[in-house]
Amino acid sequence: MVRIAGMGTHGMDSESASKFAVAVWDWPVRLAHWVIVVLVVALITTGKIGNDALVWHIRCGETLLAVVLFRVAWGFAGSGNAHFASFVRGPAAVARYVRSLLRGPHEVHATHNPLGGWMVIALLLAMLVQAGTGLMTQDDIGNEGPLVKVVSDALSESAGYVHRRAWWVVAALAVVHVAAVLAYLVVLRDNLVRPMFTGEKRLPAGDADPTGATASTGRAVVLLAACAGIVWWVASQL
Repeated sequence: MVRIAGMGTHGMDSESASKFAVAVWDWPVRLAHWVIVVLVVALITTGKIGNDALVWHIRCGETLLAVVLFRVAWGFAGSGNAHFASFVRGPAAVARYVRSLLRGPHEVHATHNPLGGWMVIALLLAMLVQAGTGLMTQDDIGNEGPLVKVVSDALSESAGYVHRRAWWVVAALAVVHVAAVLAYLVVLRDNLVRPMFTGEKRLPAGDADPTGATASTGRAVVLLAACAGIVWWVASQL
């Protein structure tokens, strides 16, 4: 759902319009978000340390793959606000949003704005590539991904090349994401961090549907278990 800042109910200024805490993010989205943050930091750290730390690097990578797969699945089977279709928009919507930032008044979105939606897609894809190539990568001291034995040497070498050099793509996207969040907080006075902790965002009445953040706990648990099971099977059986 979208509104234009400065045009509240009955034309009132946004500063004077009454705002209410509205549920916008379900708990699976928030949990996956913060687990991914921790795992990305751990992966970059252990990857840079190398040597014995690579054992934990592999474990964190497999965990990240399971969580990212879950977030992708939840983007189709989760609550309304978690669906990719609810925040991934086409070029026209992105251009309109950029114009609103440059010229004002800016559009206010209950969940991800059109730019943020594509940032989510870019981050998920980059992490899938990193985790996927990591499964086929080996180093010079005996550490290897679970798929090394079932792929050709050429494919393993190519995957390792990508994995060891493309990590900066994830890091760069994460830095841009954090910078954008800080800019929204300082310039637009839009706190995007708090809702990822509490699940709620203060919005004028009618600007968000709280039922869009209603998640099925059973479905989330089943999907997470399925994703974890797939990664575990790949890591332990092949």
